[in-house]
Parts: sequence; C-alpha cells; structure tokens
Amino acid sequence: MRIKHLTNEDKDEISTWEYSGEYATFNYALQKDGWIDKYCCDENHYCYGARENNELIGLFMFIQKYDNEFRLLINPSCLSKGYGKLITNEALELAFKELVFSEVSLIVRQNHPVAIKLYEKLGFKRVGETTQTLNDEEMEFYKMIKSKAL
Repeated sequence: MRIKHLTNEDKDEISTWEYSGEYATFNYALQKDGWIDKYCCDENHYCYGARENNELIGLFMFIQKYDNEFRLLINPSCLSKGYGKLITNEALELAFKELVFSEVSLIVRQNHPVAIKLYEKLGFKRVGETTQTLNDEEMEFYKMIKSKAL
C-alpha cells in the first residue's frame, strides 16, 4: 500500500464513489461542501490517499483545528476487506512519527459498532459524546482520543 498526499485528481476520483445500504450516510462527506471539499487539498490540513495496485482504496485526514481529528473513508468497493485497520495503522504511524502529534482525536457514529471496535483495538479511548447534524439529521457520536505511545 502506498500513502501519498491527496491530489485534486484523487478528489475527482473520490467524487464518483457512492455508498449504499448501511453505509449510505457516508455520502455526506462526498457531497459538494462536504468534508472532502472543506478539508482536502489545501495547505491547512493533512489529507492522504491510500493506493494499492494503483487503485485508490481509501483516504484519511487530520484536521488540526479540531485537535488533530482523524477522518477516514474507504472506497465503497473496498469495504469489509480489512483496509480500515490497515489504513488507520499507517495513518497513526504517520501522525506520531512524521507529523509529531502527541495525540489524535476522532469522532465515530455511535451506531457504527465495527468502527468503534476497531478504534478501541487500536488504542483509542472514549472521552465523551457529541451530536452533529448531517443531511438535516442529528447523529450521535463518541469522541475518542489516542495518545502517542512512549
């Protein structure tokens, strides 16, 4: 797997992704003015694409103004294949070694037990809850934090 800064060409490719079924709520990130538009491909945020065999299998970012908040999207054609764990591990290594963050935060939907379990296995701890409005619908999230291992 290769990790590199996300480009505008990558954003164009990502704009063709479409989630369905239980993952349909992830489409908000891809919409015009969604978090891909807001936080990718500018000098104020850290956005990366993950490629395997020349296919963009996912992306991740760290938003500094939100306590180095980690966000992750997996290509819909690559879901349930272990890429979430693989990319998150790579992202955390980059965050703590290259970007020299002392901690990384994230929010995860409370109704997404697979992601919650993954983040807990990777050392994230629940530190609170928050509600956000996505597509005019209120959603409950857990806030989680992982500190740099000493």
